[in-house]
Amino acid sequence: MSEPELWLSVLGPVRARRNGAEIDLGSPQQRLVLAALLLARGRVVGHDLLLDAVWGDRRPRTALSTLRTYVSRLRAALGAGAIVSAGHGYALGSGPSDGPSDGPSDSTSDLAAMERLAQEGRYGEALALWQGEPLAGLEGAYAQAQRAHLAERRLTLLERRICEDVEQGRHAEAVAELTPLCAEHPTRERLAGLLMLALYRSGRQAEAIGVFTDTRELLAGELGLDPSADLVRLHQRIITADPSLGAGPQEDRAASTPVPRQLPADTADFTGRRAHIEQVTRTLLPADGSALVVAAVAGAGGMGKTALAVHVAHRLADAYPDGRLFVDLQGAGPRPLAPEAVLGAFLRALGVDAASLPDDAGERAALYRSILAERRVLVVLDNAAGTVQVRPLLPGAAGCAVLVTSRARLTGLAGAHHVDLDVMPPDEAMELLVKVVGEPRVAAEREAAYDLMRACGHLPLAIRIVAARLAARPGWSLARMRDRMADERRRLAELRVDDLAVEATFALGYDQLDEAHASAFRLLAAPNGPDLPLAMAAAVLGMDEAEAEELCEALVNVSLLESPAPGRYRHHDLLKIFARCRLDEESRRAALDRMLGYFLTAMAEIFGMMYPGAPLLDTVRLTGAGPAFADLEAGLEWGTAEEYGMLCCVNQVAETPGSALYDAVSLIDMMTDVFDFESDTSGYEQVVGRIIEAAAARGDLAAEVYARRKRGEILHARRAIEAAVEEGMAVRVAGRAGGLALHHAYAVNLLAMIAHERRAYDEAAAMYNESIEVWRSLGHRSEEAVVLGNLALVLAEAGSGAEAVRVAETAVGISRDLGAGRPHPQIVYQLAVALGAAGRPDEALARFEECLAEFRRLKQHTWVGLALRRIAEIHLRTGRADSAVERAEEALAILSEVAQVWARGRVLALLGRALIQLGRAARGRACLSEALEILERQRLPDADDVRALLAELPSPGA
Repeated sequence: MSEPELWLSVLGPVRARRNGAEIDLGSPQQRLVLAALLLARGRVVGHDLLLDAVWGDRRPRTALSTLRTYVSRLRAALGAGAIVSAGHGYALGSGPSDGPSDGPSDSTSDLAAMERLAQEGRYGEALALWQGEPLAGLEGAYAQAQRAHLAERRLTLLERRICEDVEQGRHAEAVAELTPLCAEHPTRERLAGLLMLALYRSGRQAEAIGVFTDTRELLAGELGLDPSADLVRLHQRIITADPSLGAGPQEDRAASTPVPRQLPADTADFTGRRAHIEQVTRTLLPADGSALVVAAVAGAGGMGKTALAVHVAHRLADAYPDGRLFVDLQGAGPRPLAPEAVLGAFLRALGVDAASLPDDAGERAALYRSILAERRVLVVLDNAAGTVQVRPLLPGAAGCAVLVTSRARLTGLAGAHHVDLDVMPPDEAMELLVKVVGEPRVAAEREAAYDLMRACGHLPLAIRIVAARLAARPGWSLARMRDRMADERRRLAELRVDDLAVEATFALGYDQLDEAHASAFRLLAAPNGPDLPLAMAAAVLGMDEAEAEELCEALVNVSLLESPAPGRYRHHDLLKIFARCRLDEESRRAALDRMLGYFLTAMAEIFGMMYPGAPLLDTVRLTGAGPAFADLEAGLEWGTAEEYGMLCCVNQVAETPGSALYDAVSLIDMMTDVFDFESDTSGYEQVVGRIIEAAAARGDLAAEVYARRKRGEILHARRAIEAAVEEGMAVRVAGRAGGLALHHAYAVNLLAMIAHERRAYDEAAAMYNESIEVWRSLGHRSEEAVVLGNLALVLAEAGSGAEAVRVAETAVGISRDLGAGRPHPQIVYQLAVALGAAGRPDEALARFEECLAEFRRLKQHTWVGLALRRIAEIHLRTGRADSAVERAEEALAILSEVAQVWARGRVLALLGRALIQLGRAARGRACLSEALEILERQRLPDADDVRALLAELPSPGA
């Protein structure tokens, strides 16, 4: 099949090629968006589904705008019409004007081509389209579910192709292919039947019967099911040597021997863990190797390590006909079993008379290895304390296998295959709840069930306890249980039934810690954020990074702390509650103070690079060490990653009596000036509101005035103008009366900006001058420059272009002096606006291009859009309507992504005017109509201009 112009692939890594050339699809998240659209086969995929696919339940604050950015970039990479918008979602199209279709044709994607080939019975060709693991490299629950679906599809095709091989006489080849497939999928009867038939037709009747026996026992043990009628009939035909199947030899009878069978009973309702089961099973299946195979399963208490080990061991029982040994080594408790005691018990189980047991531990280990040398035995060592306890219990024979579980990762076991057990995925957690409680009960309260699973932290032990309590109380609703679990202070007490208790399980590990590690375990639970980078962990612990890393890694090794990425640490939710219950209030407050100090120091360095000489740098209280940044770009990258953690920190400060509220507002102040936060102000508005409440309750006037000032600025950013004016007026009065001149000056600047937007130019200019006088009296030249620039904007819009240029040049000069010759781009922007108003378009454009490059470097997306709008205005004013349209379209795309509705309205008005000048009246009118709707909703006076322009236009069709 010749490759089409555009070819999309998901049957392997997500890729796109045009005329054979690879297209860069960007980040894994961006590729996941394309995969979700392709897998939808032309159907519209809603925003919510795409957000869940990319982020699951850990959506960032800016998830929707980031999703739009991903789609915009994919459109740019794939070409016009490749992705079309439809309602509240997107779909794959096939051309510039296409809407949602029946999906990409088989000439554009491997998925569609695979389905067509399968329908035509060309299974080999369909299978050849697979290029490794589907969606390779993409993470998350959605990707994993789709990967499993595609893997199932591939297995079905493979069965059909092998069936053709068997029917066409390629028996030997089929046996070679089916043997590992059946081991990998032991409960798949279709594969078992094909292998039985291929073996029989290869003259291996006994082995074919053995496959049936193994499958029957496995189905009974795993699922409590009998083989299907088809498989039973094939078995009967093989036994009776049905002539229609072909002839086979007589079955060889294998001698049976007595064996130890020490495995505990398998859990009847064992659920999930499919990937881990397959991983451990593959490791422990007998192979023609020269070394012992060892699988070591590690995980925190309550993760279900023992249940998994017992389940897998039962599954492998037939592969180890000479016995299954099991012992609980009690490694999580205060008195782990001694290896020599375990060896004595094992030797007796293997037939050694108790009177013949050697006393010496080394001799016992040697005898144990000798006895197992000629046997195939599976040894399950549960709950190991460490490598030293396990090593003497390892057989020496390659025919045996060992399955070890431990809270610590047993890295000292040479050659072991390590499996780390984490919490259950949400779907498996729900499956377990359903098995114990019953589908009707869960279906009736699905949302409450999901809330319960989250409260359990998806920890298997916690889920099993909650499920058991609900099963024992059929009159209880799931909502009632959820409400009992809502209070963190009593949650661990609720997670107890009979002899099962989450808190007791955690205590077994915690009680083994020395004081240094126990203290670190408690303190690291103090922050509310999702995880801690090493530098912040060191700050919380009050030590250098090397010491902190040693403690953190030691806690990770015993599964009391998780490391989701190199250099980052977190507690499981329930372990965090457990740790906090053991953390005294004084230590918690001290840890919080150190964390706030760390963030303040880091943000002050970033803020200082972006706004040299700003007055905030003179007032912020730096009490701790922070990370060092090579340059501003490095600082911004760090800040973007830690923004959510900083908001969590400020929230905690607001909730903690005696904490430094003013310092917390200083952190928020720097964050709002550094980050492009206007696209979603909700997190900032909520946290500032909490600080205001806390400051009022404590009588902290300075913190309250500061926080109200910030709330006014945040309200203005989200266009809640009346509320912003109310805050600005209150701070203006309180700042003057309370001796808080700095906040008074900021509040007056805010009120002047609002007056400017309402075209009250004289009022705005008077308030800007008032603010400038305050800044001059305080000696803060950087803020004087900012307000001078704002004043220049008012003068420019009021028609005083020459005066605006003079004022703006003064502001640029101050900013240049403070910035070591590099003025701040926002002040350069203000000068460019003034130059444009003064009739100096070429100079204005040069200045706009200068600040535009800086805004892009600083990731100030809103300012990028505003600068592009101003450039488009100059192009339109100077008769270059085509260039104006191009720049306005670019500005519109950016401002739509960052959710700047008011600015988007102004750009649409400008775009409409430019389109009309180019003779594209229909689209121009549409842009003006949309602009009018936005500007009216935002209560901006620009709406009057657009309304008048629309009234002047000839009606459509006139």
